[in-house]
Amino acid sequence: MDFVETLQRLVALQKTDSGLDELERMKKNFLQEAASLDANVNALKSKIQEEKKNLEDLLKHRKTLEIEIGTLDTKVSKYLGQQNEVKSNEQFAALKMEIEKSKEEKGKIEEKVLDCLFKEDEQKVKIQGLTAQLAQAEKKATEDKKELQQKVTDCDKSAQDKKEERKKQFSELPQEFAEGYDSLRTHGKKLAVAGISEEKTCEGCNMNVSPQIFNEIRKNIAIQRCNCGRYLYVKD
Repeated sequence: MDFVETLQRLVALQKTDSGLDELERMKKNFLQEAASLDANVNALKSKIQEEKKNLEDLLKHRKTLEIEIGTLDTKVSKYLGQQNEVKSNEQFAALKMEIEKSKEEKGKIEEKVLDCLFKEDEQKVKIQGLTAQLAQAEKKATEDKKELQQKVTDCDKSAQDKKEERKKQFSELPQEFAEGYDSLRTHGKKLAVAGISEEKTCEGCNMNVSPQIFNEIRKNIAIQRCNCGRYLYVKD
């Protein structure tokens, strides 16, 4: 196999691998999109649980306040009954003061109860809104994930076809170049075969390509590598 054919096959293999890399990138993005949809749904579920807990706390607080009101009502009834039994004006006045104090305290607590009721209504509206958002998010997630899964399946199918093509292309390369190419890919150079730009630079590392190397590639004298290790070719 001459240099020209070998270089052509290296370029073809690189295109196949670049296609595989792109398919892998696309698949990763599709899976991330699906995960993002799930995360959004889970976040809404967590938010709803949080708001329900806040509602429960409000209900418990209101219950405590209502118990306090009941206690004050009992106290007032007791003091009213004692007024009929006192023997002096001083005792009557003292009971009257306690009654007024308890009623005043009860009034303040009743205001707190009304505030709780208002906040409970707000909380219920908030939960209803979030529940509606969740229903929409779950529906969208189901629809979008179905579409994304089909895209992932398509990527896998295309990747499998390209892998078969790659296997054939790789087997047809001379061992020296096959091993050199694989070594570059293994060591992180996804672009193992780089074109030379109009500015006479390697498109893999952007380093200048010497005129001698450029001319040898152009004249098909030999396969050349950049200082970064990549195989070089001149674009048509």
